Amino acid sequence: MVDVQAFLAGVRAELTAPGALFELGEEDVRGNRMDVFRHRRRSLPDVLDRSARFADREYVIDGDVRLDFGACLAQSMAVGAFLQHEHGVGPGDRVAIFAANRWEWVVAFWGVVATGAVACPFNGWWTADEYEHAVRLVEPAVVLGDGPRLDRVAGGATRTPTIDLDEVPDIVRAHAGQRPHPPTLAEDDPALLIFTSGTTGRPKAVTVSHRSACGFVQVSRFSETVGAVAMGAAVPQQGDELPVADDVVLVTAPLFHVSMLQGGVLMAIDKGSRLVLLPGRFDPERALATIAHERVTQWSPLGSAAPNVAACPAVGAYDTSSLRTLGIGGAPVSPAVQDALRRTFPSAAGTVGMGYTSTEGGAVVASIGGPEFTAHPTSTGRITVTTRVELRDPEGRPVADGEPGEVHVRSPYVMSGYWNDPDASAAVLKVGGWLAMGDVARFADGLLFIDSRARDMILVSAENVSPTEVEYCLEAHDAVAEAAVFAIDDDLTGDAVCAVVSLAADATETELREWCGRQLARYKVPTRWHLVREPLPRTASGKLVKHRLRAAVERGELAEIERDEP
Repeated sequence: MVDVQAFLAGVRAELTAPGALFELGEEDVRGNRMDVFRHRRRSLPDVLDRSARFADREYVIDGDVRLDFGACLAQSMAVGAFLQHEHGVGPGDRVAIFAANRWEWVVAFWGVVATGAVACPFNGWWTADEYEHAVRLVEPAVVLGDGPRLDRVAGGATRTPTIDLDEVPDIVRAHAGQRPHPPTLAEDDPALLIFTSGTTGRPKAVTVSHRSACGFVQVSRFSETVGAVAMGAAVPQQGDELPVADDVVLVTAPLFHVSMLQGGVLMAIDKGSRLVLLPGRFDPERALATIAHERVTQWSPLGSAAPNVAACPAVGAYDTSSLRTLGIGGAPVSPAVQDALRRTFPSAAGTVGMGYTSTEGGAVVASIGGPEFTAHPTSTGRITVTTRVELRDPEGRPVADGEPGEVHVRSPYVMSGYWNDPDASAAVLKVGGWLAMGDVARFADGLLFIDSRARDMILVSAENVSPTEVEYCLEAHDAVAEAAVFAIDDDLTGDAVCAVVSLAADATETELREWCGRQLARYKVPTRWHLVREPLPRTASGKLVKHRLRAAVERGELAEIERDEP
């Protein structure tokens, strides 16, 4: 019998050997010696310029607009020239994008990149107050936005110049054929400021370097190439170009989120893939229809999108056989939801996969897919190339294999810090280039298993309860669409396990309690229950907004929960 892991280890060794395209070496990265790819892109403007080789291939599809790479490059350069000539934007300046998904968002983003400025994608669901906080934090030279969002924040205290994305066609015509002055950039200069989800407080701006943004793409392409070589493809050598991808990627999550910006916009421009934007409120049947019409091959249904599509009555009415790859992530996805996706999209059943990282972590830290994911549905997989992971106890000491500990990551791609927040940066950036991720995990047979956010762990009479474990249990029940589990104060036990359950069918508290009791230790079974019919509030990345749920429970106002919606 073939030892699959030994075989794949051999493939990885060939791909990283001297002379290979993914050859590894050791270099200084912000004062620490680390493994790096010797042959790599050094900046996002370099990535943009190289997209010219895909000139006639479609890049962005947005309704009736079908923008090829050549047109995107020309229009981005025109926008960059406008920003530079009319607003004085240059390297190091911040430029915010505050808009819903649309083709102009992508052109504006690359226009900012072309100047060497730092692109700051703002959360399109922010209130005026949240927007003001972000503007004060990053001090953008200009904000590119859409009408609804610019109207929402009009009259605020800040007076940053704004440009409506509706003006992009006019800007492109006025500056056609122009280019901004080529910027001079170092690899560790800031490229992006991406905001955290803000599930535990005010969102922080994560400083993503050019090295990190380019590394996200290269690490992901390495993982894809491992699969291709394992299936018989030649090992690419220095100077080779990786094959142009025929991927058609459906984008249903916001572009301001790392999964869609780096995993979609950046990956596609490096591979020659097509992005199909589906703006507006998510509708399961509309997603199914788009997959069929555009022959979508790849989709990442984040958050509640996955269970909503799996439960959609229209499943089977559309030809989704083009779908080859399903990626999940952004938040834990229970084995029950994974299985539902495999049943819903049988053409992609063997390739369902996920990657584990965070905005702060930069590139994918661990990944898993295919049969291994089916066999280990609660794992986040094996550690990726150029990345090291240690699990540490509360005193910062590495734990033994199989023991739980907080995830610490060391790679060239971790964030430079939180913008203008040295205290928050110091709390997670450790000596030696390590980043404390805040997740509790364990290793087993080389696989990483995330147990729970350290700060979300529930302590019932001195016994630890993982919210994720209880949520997975609940979501395996046929009547449950999704569940959120968290601690609330209890005079007797310290914490009590509280479950807010969104029902897909009729079920009672007693039924769900008995269900949990058959599978979980007694102290893990929720003692506070709230059953609702509406979707639970989530961030753009798909994470449950538990602080909002907890506050609503404590006030007795669960029915009045405000959900994050575009």
